[in-house]
Amino acid sequence: MKRKLGFRHIETVHAIVLTGSVTGAATRLHLTQPAISNILRDAEERLGFALFERRGGRLLPTHSADQLFEEIERSFIGLDSINAFCERIQRNQRKHLSVACTPAFAAAVLPRLAAGYAHRCADVFLSVHSRVAHHVAALISSRKADIGFALEVPPVPGVESEVIGELPMLCYLPPGHPLARQNVVTPAQLLSEPMISLSSIEGIEELVTASFRDCGATPVPVAECPAAIAACGMVAAGIGFTLFDCLPAQIFDPARLIVRQFTASSQLTYRAYWLKSKTPDFDPQPLVALARGIMAEMAGEEIQRKRASR
Repeated sequence: MKRKLGFRHIETVHAIVLTGSVTGAATRLHLTQPAISNILRDAEERLGFALFERRGGRLLPTHSADQLFEEIERSFIGLDSINAFCERIQRNQRKHLSVACTPAFAAAVLPRLAAGYAHRCADVFLSVHSRVAHHVAALISSRKADIGFALEVPPVPGVESEVIGELPMLCYLPPGHPLARQNVVTPAQLLSEPMISLSSIEGIEELVTASFRDCGATPVPVAECPAAIAACGMVAAGIGFTLFDCLPAQIFDPARLIVRQFTASSQLTYRAYWLKSKTPDFDPQPLVALARGIMAEMAGEEIQRKRASR
């Protein structure tokens, strides 16, 4: 690349991906639309490849733009953290603790975890980053988060981890679905059913595929969602079924979702992640112990629910 991108190029690409249009990016950055168009054109000329496809008045990011956006996001997390830290210094706020986790964990477990930790350490200010499972460990490795919670990923150099819970995969069905009359659902019974699949942000796509390996086929997806909570929302609307553990069931009204055992022996393993060279002012063990206790409670609640449904 003969000419490198400047910060204005980077924030423009970031704004267009977030808003989906030149108009939205211009509003977000307080610039004119022609200025945004010129900056984007210059960025693509410097890179030597297109970043967006124009369809129906929208700008759709190419695969290259998606990759660039992920890298920009990681960089912006660091910048946002610095600005937030400066504001806390100005206001003489409490000690800052940055937590990274996957979306389902953030919605179902983190509120209880934060409440328990606040009772022990009332002077701590928590900031939360919801990210893809392997990005959680990466945020710890790059020191952009103090502790992370996510499904198990391959070891990351310099990052310590401990198992905090193992949860079985369950089948989520719309109310009134014929399979809801059964206590246990098999992979073969789901082959002809529309599936709401999960993209990589939750980190279970390989486990789902493995669950149907003996069937020689997989159900046809009718939609893909980035997070389990969104997928369960689509299930509640009657669009199809999805597979995940018991975390979304902690959030949704039982009348909106039917949760059944799934015979495939898939276990979702959750881990806590932190730096091996932890700083003296942060001990991860209290948070790890609290998270492990909450996950055990949820697993116990799921066992009780299964017994009650028999």
